[in-house]
Parts: sequence; C-alpha cells; structure tokens
Amino acid sequence: MNTNENTPMTNNFRLDRIKKVSKCFRLFLQFGFPLMMLVMMVVAVIQGVWNGLHVKQENLLPQVDGVFIVKFAILLVWGLFGLVTLLVWYWTSLKFFRFLEKGILFTSETARCLKIMGFTIFAGIIAEIGVYLCNPLPDQSWPSAGPIAEISDCIYLGAFFIFLGWLFDEAHKIREEQELTV
Repeated sequence: MNTNENTPMTNNFRLDRIKKVSKCFRLFLQFGFPLMMLVMMVVAVIQGVWNGLHVKQENLLPQVDGVFIVKFAILLVWGLFGLVTLLVWYWTSLKFFRFLEKGILFTSETARCLKIMGFTIFAGIIAEIGVYLCNPLPDQSWPSAGPIAEISDCIYLGAFFIFLGWLFDEAHKIREEQELTV
C-alpha cells in the first residue's frame, strides 16, 4: 500500500474534524452574531442618550425642508437594502456551514453558497456607499481612516468568496468526471 493513499479511516477522521469545526462556526454565527448585533444596538442607544445629555437642545435637529426629507427617504431605502443584503449573507452562511456540518463538501450547493456570499459582500459595500452619499446630516461622515481602504477590503473579500465558490464548483466537476471514469 502506498503511504500517500488515503485509507477510509483517515478520510473519516478528516471529515469528522471538518464536521466538528463547521458546527462550531455555525453555532457561533447562529448565536454569537445576533448577540453581537444586540450589544451594538444597546451601546448605540446608550451613547445616544449620553450624548443627548451633553448637547444643547436647540442644535439637535437640522432645518427640515423638502430636500432633507427626500435625502432621508433615499437614505432609508439604502439602509433597508443594506439590511436585506446582511440577512441574505447571514442565511447563506448558516446554510453553507450546515452543508459542511453534514459532510457535504464539494458540491454545486456549497459552491453556490460561497458565490452568493461574495455577491452579498459586493452589494453591502454598494449599500454603504449609497448611505454615505445620501446622508442628510452633513456633520456625520465615514471614519477618518477613509472609505477607500474599506471599499478595497470588501471588494477583495467578495472576489475571494466568489473565487472559492468557483473553486468548489470545479472540484465538484472533477470529482464527477473521476467517478464516471472507469
């Protein structure tokens, strides 16, 4: 027997490790991500209340006119678009880790999940740019580090997920060809 050949025992051991780690990631994503969002919302409310105590009451709202209302409505639409892309990414990520947890590795379903995750990252950065451009409050802007670094990181990450999806799809096709070859 060649030492480079995989025995069924080593394949099961490796697959079991993949299943266990995938379950850990899925559980963290399933429970940790909503908890993290809840904590971020509570912190934002506390900061808003704290900052509201230190701000003069006359400077809280800008002059409300037609342009402000239109910009705010467009901002709301962009925000909802961003929320939908986040939810699609979240659902697809959970689905992907469930596939891995069941031992379904190189299939068209896992490849599709990775591609969808990549495209939702692209859609999320488009939503963030839309929110930034339609911001009706001029004193609020992106962090001082600059939006270019964040945009380039998200473009790279989205392209990487799409590449991984393509790679999984090609591995699936190669496996199918090898199974058909006698």
